[in-house]
Amino acid sequence: MAALRRIGCLLVPRFAAAAAVRAEPALASRPLAVLDDARPARMVIEASPEARALGVAPGMTEAAAQARPGGVICRERVPAHEAAAQQALLEVGVVHSPRVEEAGPGEVYLDVAGLGALFGDEPALARRLVQRARDARLPTRVGLAGSRVAARLAARRAAELACIPPDADALHLRPAPIALLDLSLEMARRFARWGIRTLGELADLPGRDLYERLGPEGARLQALARGEDPRPLDPWRPPPRFEETRELDWALDNLEPLFGLFTECAEGLCARLAAQALAADRFEWSCRLTARPGETPRTVDGAFVPPVPTHEARAVMAVLRATLTAEPPPAAVTALTLRAQPVRVPASQEPLDGDRRPSPRTLAETVARVIALVGPDNLGVPVLLDTHRPGALRLEALQVPSSPLPSPPGGRGTETFPSLPAAGEGGTLALRRCRPPRPAQVRLIGGRPVHLRAAGLAGPIVASAGPWRSSGDWWLESRWASDEWDVELADGTLGRLAHDGSAWVLEGIYD
Repeated sequence: MAALRRIGCLLVPRFAAAAAVRAEPALASRPLAVLDDARPARMVIEASPEARALGVAPGMTEAAAQARPGGVICRERVPAHEAAAQQALLEVGVVHSPRVEEAGPGEVYLDVAGLGALFGDEPALARRLVQRARDARLPTRVGLAGSRVAARLAARRAAELACIPPDADALHLRPAPIALLDLSLEMARRFARWGIRTLGELADLPGRDLYERLGPEGARLQALARGEDPRPLDPWRPPPRFEETRELDWALDNLEPLFGLFTECAEGLCARLAAQALAADRFEWSCRLTARPGETPRTVDGAFVPPVPTHEARAVMAVLRATLTAEPPPAAVTALTLRAQPVRVPASQEPLDGDRRPSPRTLAETVARVIALVGPDNLGVPVLLDTHRPGALRLEALQVPSSPLPSPPGGRGTETFPSLPAAGEGGTLALRRCRPPRPAQVRLIGGRPVHLRAAGLAGPIVASAGPWRSSGDWWLESRWASDEWDVELADGTLGRLAHDGSAWVLEGIYD
């Protein structure tokens, strides 16, 4: 016995307007007309329900739409906003089903067979899908049926959700208009000449005669009209990155409104990450700047790594706000983008001894304060470079282990250290380096240092050892060479001096 086939349809009516409202929440419940980018006579391509109630309809000119009473708001269509909305709708489907198909702008199909053990019966699943789409700021209708066309019809006719019982697709499809099949212009004209207006009339035609006149395409359309659609879903695979974009009709030259828009993007990204049980370990941002007439707009961008992978918008904005405050965009901003690199953080049990991992939000706020003090380029983990040059290092992004560190031997709160040698057993000295090295004045006699003067340190040198020559990168323009001396002052202070051929520095003092 064949398994019962059940298909769900997620449908966002007036998708272009819904995507514009999602990108600019202040437009919700206001009459909105979305325009194409043709100038000077731009046309309305979509209108919100509030605008349609005022008489605005697709195909109307911008001037005619704005002339309607009620204060119609016009916004130009932004493909990036629609792409982000479509991505969010697909992610709603992926969270609930392993097989999801993208059918077009604002339309997604998913396989809902066998999901009852996870989400309850079909009405409960439909309510869950509606709520998840609403959380993604998309007014979505949900239809469940046995075929794509029946599920789409159920979604189109539903106020919010509708479920067609199994084996009842043909009955519900009969009164539906034939345009539901997305016919070609030629096929639509042919059915109009035949007087075929509904799916029921197409389903009742003799199959052999229909095949003789229209061939395999006629048989396929008749099967769809009867609710017979054996084609498997074409699975959609989520991209490796998440992105939110805001295109502006005006230029922003103040950071606070810019932070507000970035906050909207961060909340949208983090909601999408959390819906798929993901976090992000890297965020990238970019701002498109205004340009003079005839010049190409330039873009400034950057990236930051949160202290731990996170899907908390507040933690993301704490770091981003500090970064942009330290280095604000050099000109007014006309568009902005925030991207997230998703990772799946394995769930781990908190240790029983009470040593919890730090909160991502607390770590992010700490990092933000440090960035405000030292700048975004001076925070990270020092990593030695592959060179013999002393002090050669680079800063890498801070990474915190995703699992708690193992407890040291001996139990909680205990650490073991190698025993230090007792006095007189030939212990070693530790060099406390000066960061950065202190400029020094050194007097030489016979090529050896005899007197030192540096910040906080001065006096005659009673003993010295050296020089020790080190050099490297001789094949590069940044080649270097240095002579180092260990010296003892009259007061017993031990230090290390270095000379690079042009100046002396005090590199450190021995403890």
